[in-house]
Amino acid sequence: MTGSRVEPRVLDLVARAMGRFAMLRPGDRVAVGVSGGKDSLCLLSALAACRRRAPFPYELVAVTVEQGKFKADIRTIEASIARLGVPWVLRRDAATLCLVADGVAHGCDVCSRHRRRVLYQAAGDLGCSVLALGHTADDCAESLLRNILFNGRIASLPPVSRSRRGALRLIRPLVFVPESLTEAWARAHGLATVGCVCGDRDSVRRELRAFLAGLRTRRAGVAESIVAALGNVNPYTLLDPTLVKAGADPSPAFGEDRAPR
Repeated sequence: MTGSRVEPRVLDLVARAMGRFAMLRPGDRVAVGVSGGKDSLCLLSALAACRRRAPFPYELVAVTVEQGKFKADIRTIEASIARLGVPWVLRRDAATLCLVADGVAHGCDVCSRHRRRVLYQAAGDLGCSVLALGHTADDCAESLLRNILFNGRIASLPPVSRSRRGALRLIRPLVFVPESLTEAWARAHGLATVGCVCGDRDSVRRELRAFLAGLRTRRAGVAESIVAALGNVNPYTLLDPTLVKAGADPSPAFGEDRAPR
């Protein structure tokens, strides 16, 4: 897809997600988690562009968490953020930085938990009512498969949720946007990205990503189809008895023959 077609496509998908799930409200102050990667920078750029055409005002502030794992100086993204007219706040995650400094092995779950805690704290300090995260359609697909294959449950990343204490509304405006578009957006806008060393490690997520990438080479729209399935759930085809409402089950009762006589 050419650069001239990428922006309207991304903005259309972001607007669709924000409208369908009522992500923002008038006067919201939105902390945008910016990791330095293409997804979060695309999210910040898209929210800044949507703000110009939104029916009500909202504020943006970019928040980045330093955990000692960036492949390059994270301040190289500062110029790209400044061009958007968005203030940028850099916070240190002392807990993860200590683990890195001491050479203590830890998984992505620990890193993610620490990062989320710092993001919550920063959003609260900055007077934000919303925290926007850059999870894409691919991330939602991977999360669903990971939960099905390894956690024994059907679950993914919700487009809108609340922090445990209820102070922050968490939103994921890129839930309909595939990573192929966030990559094209970053390239078209000349955004300087900074990677994280965690992306080079062998992990379940990396395996699932490779699996989906292989499917996409043969079947277009795989990630988008999985995301569409998350919004098209038929509880009567699942095995959880709590999902079946009394008197609403269209299937025959056990031992009952409903075949025509």
